[in-house]
Amino acid sequence: MSSAAALLPRIPAPPHDPKWWLLNGKVGWRPASPASEAMQNVEITADNGTLILAPVSGGARSTTEASGSFGGIVPPDNVALGPDQSVYLLNDGTGFLYRSDPCTCSFVRIPCFGGIGSAPRQLNTPHGVAISRGNLYVCDTGNNRVGVFSLHGFLLRDFWTVPATANLAEPWEPYGIAFDCKGRAYITDPANGCVHRFSASGVWEQAFSGFGFATFIAIDRQSRICVVVQGEAQARIIDLHGHSLGSVGDPAGLSASFPPLPFAVDAAGNLDMNSVCACNSGTGIFNSATGAQLPAAPPVPAVIYPKQGTFITAALDSRFYRCQWHRIVLQGCVPTGTSIEVATYTAETQRSLDEIPDEDWLTQQTVANLQCSPWDCLVMSGPGRCLWLRLQFTSDGDATPCLEWIKIEYPRISLRRYLPAAFAEDPNGAQFTDRLLSIFDTTLRSVEREIDDQARYFDPLSAPSTKPPGASIDFLTWLASWVGISLDRQLPEQTRRNLLKNGPALYAIRGTRQGLWQQLLLLLGMQPETCCCPNDQPKQKCRCVPQNCQPVAPQPCAWAAPPLILEHFQLRRWLFVGTGRLSNDAVLWGKRIVNRSQIGANAQLSVSQLISTQDPYRDPFYVYAHKFSVFVPAACGQSLPQKRALINLLNSEKPAHTQYQLEFVEPRFRIGFQSSIGLDSVVGRYPEGVTLNQSELGAGTVLGSAPNARAGPSFSVGRQARISETTRLN
Repeated sequence: MSSAAALLPRIPAPPHDPKWWLLNGKVGWRPASPASEAMQNVEITADNGTLILAPVSGGARSTTEASGSFGGIVPPDNVALGPDQSVYLLNDGTGFLYRSDPCTCSFVRIPCFGGIGSAPRQLNTPHGVAISRGNLYVCDTGNNRVGVFSLHGFLLRDFWTVPATANLAEPWEPYGIAFDCKGRAYITDPANGCVHRFSASGVWEQAFSGFGFATFIAIDRQSRICVVVQGEAQARIIDLHGHSLGSVGDPAGLSASFPPLPFAVDAAGNLDMNSVCACNSGTGIFNSATGAQLPAAPPVPAVIYPKQGTFITAALDSRFYRCQWHRIVLQGCVPTGTSIEVATYTAETQRSLDEIPDEDWLTQQTVANLQCSPWDCLVMSGPGRCLWLRLQFTSDGDATPCLEWIKIEYPRISLRRYLPAAFAEDPNGAQFTDRLLSIFDTTLRSVEREIDDQARYFDPLSAPSTKPPGASIDFLTWLASWVGISLDRQLPEQTRRNLLKNGPALYAIRGTRQGLWQQLLLLLGMQPETCCCPNDQPKQKCRCVPQNCQPVAPQPCAWAAPPLILEHFQLRRWLFVGTGRLSNDAVLWGKRIVNRSQIGANAQLSVSQLISTQDPYRDPFYVYAHKFSVFVPAACGQSLPQKRALINLLNSEKPAHTQYQLEFVEPRFRIGFQSSIGLDSVVGRYPEGVTLNQSELGAGTVLGSAPNARAGPSFSVGRQARISETTRLN
């Protein structure tokens, strides 16, 4: 029988280990409300979520610069970067196209290209250019079209226009163009205040309205569209469906989302080509509008920051009555000439910022000259369930503090609890004792934390993959050496972790075809859990849903991994005259396999070999029985690190005394190279023809008459012709 005390709710008690509140750009900085009072002259960058002083308007780079470079993170509007890192520049005044020459460090005009945009309209010159999938796209604004040119020869391929079904109020005037990861084009139209989306083949799909005079456009690696609207101080951010994601004015909030440029772009749009030029006798800085080299480098405008800024968090609830908050840890950079003052306030209930007196802000510790390392201080405020944190930024105007994250630990678990109660009788004495013992508390907590986190070092999915300073290898590679696995540093991190996680389980079949196949699947990332689609399930019969609460069993994945390996003994099918026939049971070998001498055929002095060993009838077995071919996607051969890793894996994991042949498979059909009749391909019957409204012209339909025996002989495999009987293949 339970006592009455057992029926009462448990009394809240502080935990044995401290908890903490984490504030950063990923989980949120939790500013207080209203934001105008909580964030004064302070902003959160959009790329990595750091907390910095907001640059003064006009004193720093802006995403709405006149060149269309979004503050130097993308090429100017009339400049495009080719797949071979060549820089293409379109003179928007003459319509001539120029290409960079790194040997002479100059822009060379491309002949037989020009005259675009000569119509006398308000926007009568070409503006935006872009390169995608081997084509150059030019926004011919004055002629209301987009020209598509091939990069090989610069031949005109197509003109893109907007159909009448778009129901535009004004004729469209393409200004800027950008492409997403699927090859779709997004083109700004300032005349109608919208952004048009075209498919990769040039078919108009839809228009996103409500942009006003939209000019420049760019798409980052996260498929976010950045649009500059004339008259607005910040660039708009939308997704691929036109939904608003906010706006950004500082280029630092977008720089990490775009690939780095091989050259630099200043605020005026000038290109600094010194990093890509092989030799240069001038400044190496070119005017992006004309392609002419500047005689002198333009002055670099200084970034101006406000002198002071304030950031106040919302109430952080510990859920402990009279919680004594422990310490605050900051991670960031505080350059010379800047500082951050940390202040705290605690209370038992929620309060607004107006209810907090200035004299009640305590702690008041200052951070200065912090070189991107952690800094911590004790919370000097008294006990309270809720805590407010205030950060006051100061700067000399040339630099800004940068905070990556803040961690507030609670409650304070001090070694004082092991001392006699006399040390806690006086509140001031207890606080002094806690501050003194916090030196040892922090050290002991760091040791305990290392012990608690030690298990992650022995897990392939959590072991550190970065090499610490002074070490020769990283811990993940060292952990792999414990089980005899050699990880290639050129492989992606996730691939190395999968190889280490699943590699020991394959030791029992190491050196076999099955073991090599499993290793190739891990290296290429072809596992069912990653390749199986939600709709890729086997078809099953309809069944009644059970009338109980039993969960529905998940359907197995119907995706099957490719074989990847072809052992050459499968090709060993001899054809003997008089006893064999052309079919799936026999194939025609070449005249020579081991280059034996044959009188009257291929016997030549100093060419043929006099081989008398082994049986000539078994030459295919002796030559090909120990060989195999490995077929991998062609993309693996385009990446040099992945190709080297693949070769290293084959050399170390192939069965003993065997030879492999590596084939990179492309989406093509080539007999004898990556296709073999009878193994992965068959000769099909000739198509019947085309029926109106039932057939679609393509690879499976042929325009022609139906076979007619009276019209003469015809070749139709499987119907009117038989290989080796009535038809011979030459």
